[in-house]
Amino acid sequence: MSFVSWQYLGFLALIVLIYWQIPLRGRLTLLLAGSYFFYGVWDARFLALLMTSTTLDFFCGLGIVGKSRPLLMVVGTATCPFLSLLLCRVFSTEVQKPVDFWILGLALGFPLFLALFYRFLFHMKEVDRRKGFLLLSILSNLAVLVFFKYFNFFAASLEGLGTQMGFSFGWTLPHVILPVGISFYTFQSIAYSVDVYRGKAQPSEDLLTFASYLSFFPQLVAGPIERAKDLLPQFEVPMKWDVTHLHQGCRLILVGFFKKVFVADNMAALANYAFDNSTSLNRGWAVLGVLAFAFQIYGDFSGYTDIARGSAQLLGIRLKMNFRFPYFARGPSDFWRRWHITLSEWFRDYVYIPLGGNRCSNRRMIINLWVTMLLAGLWHGASWTFVLWGAFHGFLLWLYRAVPSLRILEDQNKSSAWKTCTAIFVMFAFTLIGWAIFRSNNLHQLKDWFAALAHGGAGPGFPWQKGVVWILIHTLPLLGLQAATWKQRDEAEMGHLHWGVRSVLYLVMWLGICTTVSMNYEFIYFQF
Repeated sequence: MSFVSWQYLGFLALIVLIYWQIPLRGRLTLLLAGSYFFYGVWDARFLALLMTSTTLDFFCGLGIVGKSRPLLMVVGTATCPFLSLLLCRVFSTEVQKPVDFWILGLALGFPLFLALFYRFLFHMKEVDRRKGFLLLSILSNLAVLVFFKYFNFFAASLEGLGTQMGFSFGWTLPHVILPVGISFYTFQSIAYSVDVYRGKAQPSEDLLTFASYLSFFPQLVAGPIERAKDLLPQFEVPMKWDVTHLHQGCRLILVGFFKKVFVADNMAALANYAFDNSTSLNRGWAVLGVLAFAFQIYGDFSGYTDIARGSAQLLGIRLKMNFRFPYFARGPSDFWRRWHITLSEWFRDYVYIPLGGNRCSNRRMIINLWVTMLLAGLWHGASWTFVLWGAFHGFLLWLYRAVPSLRILEDQNKSSAWKTCTAIFVMFAFTLIGWAIFRSNNLHQLKDWFAALAHGGAGPGFPWQKGVVWILIHTLPLLGLQAATWKQRDEAEMGHLHWGVRSVLYLVMWLGICTTVSMNYEFIYFQF
């Protein structure tokens, strides 16, 4: 179920109306049932993965702090994913593939595996028990993520390498479907276990509360990636209705719709045209296409986040801000403090710092940066272009540390008006190069983009000058919104503005949404 649909708005309204009329336990049950329905609309079979992750991390979190549960409860809870798959199989009208038997076999063996491992770890010393439960959580979540997201990529790459070396493996690769949102809730699950291990969060002792937290539908599919210490306590106490929930929630949803529908979907028309394999680029369209994609991906993803924050706000729950005017960054470090903030913080806290961070030699620090950014690139998708995109941003982080003039540009303590403008322009140019790598369908298309940028080319039939006008029409209102909310650093924070200015902004956003003819109901980050 996409956020940009009447079905979602009706679903959200129904949840909100019932939510505020019932007590805490009823609210949690409603949120869990609603979240599973929301997720199951895409493919109900993948609810088993979400249930498995929920069960595993719930008991691992308790195990880390030494709180055991009856073995019968562990087995019974771990059987739920198997039952959900069984129901999907019974009511499915499609012909079942062999891979379904693999999943059923794994689901059937999961309760036995978890029960034996659970009992085994509780017979170990405290230090070993804590590490054992932590590793069980991390490795299990990563194993699921790697299989569903990267199996086809690595198997196809290995097969291609074998072909180049003159031999064939002779295997038939199964088609593994990527579950929606698996990268987001898997990372949130890992963060929960690690934070409990580090003592930064207390484990939930109630399965209903934990399941509602992990599957919370506004941020389940594409984030923000929430920490247990921030989000979980909001599920443990009954929220009281306040009219500000309605005002702030509706305003966030309106801003999110405006950025997704008016900005992103209109920019997609140009970006898709420029990066189509049949389009022969010239220099103008190479620049125009990547510029359009820059605003497309920003409007698409930040718009999703705003709708998610607004949906949660209607329920009295606050989600973290995920974007803070990233195209006004002065350098790569500043960019990652503004773009996809929750993911940046996740890689900083759970990859970069454990590797040693900057508390080591300069050479080791650079290696840590490169490893972190390569993994961040690979997280975005199973493609060499994403790996290259991560490497490019790792290179930028190194470059801004190695070149004194660039380091000065990023230093906000040594800024003047012209230095600030220069720093923003230079970083935005680097960002566009990164987006060209990110958007290219393959390395061959990326090569063609750089060739067009360097040497011109014949170019497509559609005049790029008209594309410039199209971009200005659909980005100037966004820039005006950002200018009005600059001091608040949040495009949806308009409480400080005069009512007349707010009314004009609301009217412009409504007109922008209503005048957009073609909408893309899917979000770019659903594929990650």
